[in-house]
Amino acid sequence: MNASEIVPEASSPTQTYSWLASYTANSNVYIPSLPSSFPDLRDLFKPLDGEINDIVLVRDDWARTRARNQCRKGRARLNLRLGTFNVNGKMPSQDLSAWVRGKTQNQNPLLEPLPVVKDISPLSLGEVVKNPLDADTGQGIQTSFFSYSSVSSKHAIHSGASTFSVAHSAGTASSFTLTNNTMDNTSVTFPSESTASSDLVIPIPVLLEPLEVPTVAVSEKSSFADSEVEPDVLVLGFEELDLSTEALLYSTSTVREDAWTEAIFAALGEKAEMYEKLASKQLVGMLIIVIVKKYLRSCFSDIITISVGAGIMGLMGNKGGTAIRLAFTPPASGLDTLDAALNVGDPDSEKHHHGIENPGPTILTFVVSHLAAFDEMVDKRNADFQDLSKRLMFDSSTMTASASPSVPANNGKKVNVSTASSDDTPMPGGMAVSSSLVTVPEKFGVFETDVLLWMCGSHTLPTDLNYRIDLPDADVRTLLQSENWRDQLATLLHYDQLRTAIRHKKAFDIFVEHDIKYLPTYRFSSGISTDALGYDVKRKPAWTDRILHTFSPLTASVNQSSYSGHPEITVSDHRPVSAEFTVDLDFYDNDQLHATAANLLRQVQGMEELQGRAKAKLSHTSIELGNIFYKQKKATTFTFHNCGKVPLAFRFVPIELHSEPFPEWLSASQTTGLLLPNELIEITLTVYIDNAIASRLNLGPRDIYCTLIMHTMMGQDYFIAISAQYQYTCFANKLSRLTRLPGPIRKIQSANDLLDADRALSAPREVMRLVNWLMACAHPTEDLFIGAVDSEIVDDIREHLDTGDEFPYSHDTRERSITLAFGGALTDLLKSLPEHIVPTDLHERCMAVANRDEAFEILEHFPPEVVNVWISVTAFLHYTVQNSTNPDKADRLAATFAPILFGFLRDDYPTISATAASVSPLGYQQFIKSFIQ
Repeated sequence: MNASEIVPEASSPTQTYSWLASYTANSNVYIPSLPSSFPDLRDLFKPLDGEINDIVLVRDDWARTRARNQCRKGRARLNLRLGTFNVNGKMPSQDLSAWVRGKTQNQNPLLEPLPVVKDISPLSLGEVVKNPLDADTGQGIQTSFFSYSSVSSKHAIHSGASTFSVAHSAGTASSFTLTNNTMDNTSVTFPSESTASSDLVIPIPVLLEPLEVPTVAVSEKSSFADSEVEPDVLVLGFEELDLSTEALLYSTSTVREDAWTEAIFAALGEKAEMYEKLASKQLVGMLIIVIVKKYLRSCFSDIITISVGAGIMGLMGNKGGTAIRLAFTPPASGLDTLDAALNVGDPDSEKHHHGIENPGPTILTFVVSHLAAFDEMVDKRNADFQDLSKRLMFDSSTMTASASPSVPANNGKKVNVSTASSDDTPMPGGMAVSSSLVTVPEKFGVFETDVLLWMCGSHTLPTDLNYRIDLPDADVRTLLQSENWRDQLATLLHYDQLRTAIRHKKAFDIFVEHDIKYLPTYRFSSGISTDALGYDVKRKPAWTDRILHTFSPLTASVNQSSYSGHPEITVSDHRPVSAEFTVDLDFYDNDQLHATAANLLRQVQGMEELQGRAKAKLSHTSIELGNIFYKQKKATTFTFHNCGKVPLAFRFVPIELHSEPFPEWLSASQTTGLLLPNELIEITLTVYIDNAIASRLNLGPRDIYCTLIMHTMMGQDYFIAISAQYQYTCFANKLSRLTRLPGPIRKIQSANDLLDADRALSAPREVMRLVNWLMACAHPTEDLFIGAVDSEIVDDIREHLDTGDEFPYSHDTRERSITLAFGGALTDLLKSLPEHIVPTDLHERCMAVANRDEAFEILEHFPPEVVNVWISVTAFLHYTVQNSTNPDKADRLAATFAPILFGFLRDDYPTISATAASVSPLGYQQFIKSFIQ
């Protein structure tokens, strides 16, 4: 292939950048494409290391991201419905329509749609608030800067979403074209190194947010406004399909698969004729089936299946996973719809055309797994997941023959992953690589995909994960039936083994799971040994059947709209689970994507050898943030301009080895990136102080400083001095410290300005001020501590606690929101304390009390400041109970304050054993009731 064939028609790189001339004059110079291996979704969360490796990673991701954003013409919306069902060896004997078809209307009134996941990356930290920088250097030359708000992946440098042409020479102004869909812009001037106006070069701003493009449905005769949209794709997973002894040794019988497939199509009812089975894979008791609408059948290609056993000796098929990998290319009808969407508006305006000749596909991966059972096997389940992640390798030589009619599988020698063109191989990371230059790998890992459904992100995965709940059996059953616990499911899910594994990064740590609003789906019994909800009394209820997802935000957008259990289907001791997703996939042209990426890579070829010649300029070398407050975001921006003649890669680096580049209270919208000559990037710095950070800042000086180092890779460093004045808060302090404050915390001169221990107050004045206001309230509300609070009023109350000013709210107020806010301020203050209010070494004794007298005896072992806070708070709760007509008031208040006073829902709560004998929410509730009823 000649260089001219892959350079966009605008101009060659030598016309654009003179510094490329020596590299492109020789036609034999090799300009590489992006790496031929498929990007691994897990790499989005890995830190960079090493100068050369950093440049390569930043360069490749820069080209991949910018090329994809420039070539994206629109997005096609695919509706997916996934389901997982452990059938316990049973054959179908019930109507499965609720599970297979669901009810798209009122599926679950409590469930809110899952927000679209933002771009994430180790190259960026935190969530950014837009705060454009306004500057005027007096040069009289203005350009537009664009603020952005993103949490981008550390490998996702979202730059170059706009279309633009760069200067042909140093004296020619650059130009760029942007649509009205870009972020708000602010006019800013940037100084030039030349005093002559004819020599001025306007910096080119880099957009970190991709331009908005239209999204169209792939479904025929449907639109987003339809009240009920049938899924385009059904992916159903089964576990324990066959429990016979002989089946453990990889039985090849399809009898059970055929029976359940027939039941699925029967459940589709009159809609069954719209669908056909695309692919399936069975491993003894595990089965995954993919069913698609018939008119979309030709959109799917390159189907590869795999199964891996994780049972006895790691070989037998009673445990393990099955998976299907496929490519989806939007239908041709979608391109016509896209053209119509591009031309919405003034009929007299210039008509837009998508310009896609060779549509590119998106890779989807679906996994069904069945992991080790029993409560105490949580470590084995985590190990099984890690093992499956390594062993689930798709071999291209096993590609389904019918999946790629135009390009048959050829024993893994060289495989074309797309049926759209025999010349290009699509890559899920946003790339198309010429098959004449690159040999596609024979095997792909399960994470080498655009969407992964385990069920987790751009892939979906229906699984029987077998994760259990680490709480006593009696607590689990009582909480499930209780109406007194405000968020009983949230309490149970905090001790769910899968959620714990994700939180501690033991398994599924890059996956997302929707909020669970349905009851546990295991274990039910049809016999007499059941509880009031129908659960088997010999097995603790649990959410063993789950659907997780993960995806690349560069190439797809996944939004989950439902997550439900189906208790009406009772054929098994498990209840099936379903989830519905909308997956927005890119319309892009393979050839254009390859040409764009090749041209971008050509412009930065050999940049690691040129970094010594890089030259940059910061808009600010020092930034004063002013006053910063607890839980109040504050943002500012600065710009970084590549004013040299070679590409420049940068990243923030720490001052000391093995430390972080930013203090814990500061984050940046972009922590690494790549700029072409004359490009300029705007970076937002955001301050946010949570409980953990405030607990440390409260002990330090009011004036805080840091120095940020922006390192140009293989080049020089640029320094930014940051300063701020932290405003002390009474929140996030130990009780013992609050009792030693000589006055309001905002008025102390230094963190060490404390009373002597023998002069300490009996209880923190802030707690007493809140309790006294509530006691004096003339019109209490029945839902105090339970109803939703106004966060702005709570913030105002906290400010008056910090400054010592009188509350501007009368005790005679009839505004319910104010009373609720005072209750919220009290609970927020107690939650913010860095230590557990009740010492953890006393928790088991508290749970074991048999009567009120024993409960009061334990108070003797509390620290003095805790005793007085405990008595003040519980005395007010007792007063509230006595003045309520609700017979369950004591139960409800005790359930509300149990996690606050004992802290068993905090992330820093001590790790518990597999039997969970040391934690009992009901025990904590009962202890509190000893004082308030």
